[in-house]
Amino acid sequence: MADKRLSTPVGTAVYPRLKTPDTKFDDLGIYKADVSVPAEEAAPLISILMKVWADHVGKAAKKADNPMFMNEVDEAGEETGNVIFKLRVKNRMNKKGELWDRRPALFDAALKPIDVNPWGGTKYAVSFDPHCWDYGDKKGVSLQPAGVQIIELVTGEGSSHASAMGFAAQEGYAAPEYEGSADFEKDEAPAGDKNESGDNTPEDGDY
Repeated sequence: MADKRLSTPVGTAVYPRLKTPDTKFDDLGIYKADVSVPAEEAAPLISILMKVWADHVGKAAKKADNPMFMNEVDEAGEETGNVIFKLRVKNRMNKKGELWDRRPALFDAALKPIDVNPWGGTKYAVSFDPHCWDYGDKKGVSLQPAGVQIIELVTGEGSSHASAMGFAAQEGYAAPEYEGSADFEKDEAPAGDKNESGDNTPEDGDY
């Protein structure tokens, strides 16, 4: 079961990092595709993951909080009725000393490959591999995202956007195609992204 690729139901992105990796806790970077799903819809996948965990670790995982998923809480600390699946994968160095970029593949709803920067609130489903790891006398399972199917994309506007500076379109100078803002805009992190990993998976857990 641990070698079988699985998929989440469509849910809501929680602080995703899918354009560029988060390097706050790992110099090589970690891609994140955490997704919030209503508990009822999440239940079948949780059952599968609990079995994967028990088969590998030898005992049941904590249902409320573990390296695979946790109950979502609001700002007041109250449970929302949703479950957040923790889907993260670290970049690695290959044997030649070259960076192995493990960015998950992104697809639109029609399964066409795309290159976008999803923000929190995006609706997507995540295809992932359960990774069973051993680190000394510790064992566990982490969920490594392989691909993301975006159903409803949410992106944000940074200060480099003219509209964010209060400008309105007017008649006048129009830049040629090559002078457009696409090459000028910065790749910004999702608004409010605290870049916190939120779990205690050991370094060799390999996310």
